[in-house]
Formats: sequence, structure tokens, C-alpha cells
Amino acid sequence: MKKEFCKLKEKLEKDIKLSRDDIKMIMNIVRKQMNFMIKNNIVITPKNYERWFYVFCNIIENNKELNDLEILGLFKEIYDAPYDEIKEKAGEDVEIKQKGMVKKLVRIADIIEQKLSEVINTLDSHNNSIDSHKNEIVQDEELITDEKIKNILKKILDELEMLRRENEFLTNELRKYHADVVRLQGELLTARTEAEIDFLTGLVNRRRFERALLEMINDYQNRGYPFALIYLDIDNFKSINDKYGHPSGDQVLKEIALILKTFLRANNIAARVGGEEFAILVPGATAKEGEIVAERLRNVIAQRTFSTLEDEIHVTASFGVTGVRTDDTIDTIFARVDKAMYDAKNSGKNRVVVVE
Repeated sequence: MKKEFCKLKEKLEKDIKLSRDDIKMIMNIVRKQMNFMIKNNIVITPKNYERWFYVFCNIIENNKELNDLEILGLFKEIYDAPYDEIKEKAGEDVEIKQKGMVKKLVRIADIIEQKLSEVINTLDSHNNSIDSHKNEIVQDEELITDEKIKNILKKILDELEMLRRENEFLTNELRKYHADVVRLQGELLTARTEAEIDFLTGLVNRRRFERALLEMINDYQNRGYPFALIYLDIDNFKSINDKYGHPSGDQVLKEIALILKTFLRANNIAARVGGEEFAILVPGATAKEGEIVAERLRNVIAQRTFSTLEDEIHVTASFGVTGVRTDDTIDTIFARVDKAMYDAKNSGKNRVVVVE
């Protein structure tokens, strides 16, 4: 991790006393970090949690406004490691671990929600009690003539008022976090039934990719931030399955995914969106720049020897590339890049076709 990436880090590591502002910032970091990790299906292991805490510490301390892809890119700039230590080990064992982790998180969120409700109710009760005692003291104060006693009562009233304000502030803060926890419970329950990872390849699936694509379209329409969309389809994949069997076809899919993970930049997002179809988002790129990325991937795939259960084979892929347009929707940009990919197929396969 880069030096002084998170100013809070030194205080936390050296056990320096935290101010109220420090505590508020930590709670804000944790809230945003947890939402991001759940949203992006990042397994909350101790190592993942620590790394992402410091990433969001940097984002919040520096008032950065980043979308999900930019945040993933920032992580890669800081740590020379995958953004999810578990997700890199794609397979059924990962799916089981993730589902088990989500169940645990649901239970933890339930407990936190219950405890927060109890604390909020207790603080409300304390505030009511403080108000009651204040009223009694005010009434008694009118009957007292001794100035010393009056001064003492005034100090007590001031202390009670300060305590009431602190309790009120804490109650309001807790209500905010309680609302976040309730929302988090809903997201966790959704995560139990809506996986966003293709566990054969370890890439995100179409659902997650379309959400990222929509965010990128909105970014372009609001901030003018461009991107390229790449769509690729493995050539003659049905013949591979027919000749070598589906397990060999699965192995080819895994190796294609590995190529994408290896040769794409950290802020690119790759997904398996169909049987033998993959899609890639390249933030900040024009269609021509996306073509360079696609051509590099096409060459790597064409020159690679793929291992099946029975033999070693050569595989090619056809690519379509397009850039975002002002009036684009998910449907229009997908239709455009899909047509470009099929034009590549119809032009002889193993090539890249670009539509501006």
C-alpha cells in the first residue's frame, strides 16, 4: 500500500485516541465500504475487509467521486493483488464459500439491527428521563433563595442539557446507521438469490455487467466520460463441444476468461454474457482505442494452444467494438456491438469489426 494512503491508518495502528470526527468518518467509511463490497459481490474476508477499508478511507478523506469501475481501478493502483482474494479461485468451492459467507452476514446484520433498535429505544428513554428531571429542577429552583444552591442547580441543568444534546445527536446518527443496516439486510437477502458471478470462469455475469454498463452510460451522459464496449464470440465453439465434449468446452471458456483477466487493465470489466460470448467495458476509451484492445486479445487467443481433455487445439474468436453515443441505452449499444461481432463472423471469423 502507498505511504500515507489513509491518514486514519496511523491512528488506528498506533492506538491514538480518536476524536468524534474520526469516529464519524470511520462509521462513514465502513458504511460505504460494506455497501460497495456487497454490491460488487466481494467476499468479506479479513484481508479483503482491511484493504477495502483503506481504499474507501482514501476516497472519503480526499472527497473523490468515483464510479464502481474507477474504484476497482484505484484498488489496483494501490495493491498489487486481486480485488477479491477469494474470487480469483473460481469454482464450485468459491460459490459454496460465498453463499455461506452471505448467510453469516445476514445473521450478523440481523443482530446489529436488533441491537441498534435497542440502543435507540434506550437513548429515547434516557432523553425523556432527562427532560423530566430538568423540569423538576426548574420548578424547585423557583422556590430556592440561596444563590449558591441556585448556581449549583444551574450547573446541573447545563450538564443535563449538554447530556441531552449529546444523546439526541447520537440517537440521530444511530437512526441513520439503523436505516443503512435495514437496507443492507435487504441487499444481503437479494445477494443470497441473485449471484452476480459466473462461477465457471470467475468473471461477472450478464446481470452485473449490464448494471455496470448502465452506470457507464449515465456517466457519459452526465459527465461526458467515454467508454468502448467490446463483444467477442468464440468461433466454432459448438464443434469443439461436439468433438471433444462439454468438459473440454468448459476448459476453453476458463482459458479465455484467464486471458481476459491477464491482458485487460484493472479498471476494465469483463463478463461472460452467454454460452461462449464475452463482453468487455473499457472506460475512458474511444471505439478506435477499444479496437486496439480487441486486436491484442484476438492475437493472444489465436496464438494460444488450448488444452482439452483429449488433445491440444487452436481457438479463434470474432470481435465487435463500438463506442458510446449520447442517446445510447443498454439495448442500443448492445445491438450495435452485436451486429459488429456478427459482421466479423460473416467476414471470415477471427477478426475485429468496429462500429463508431
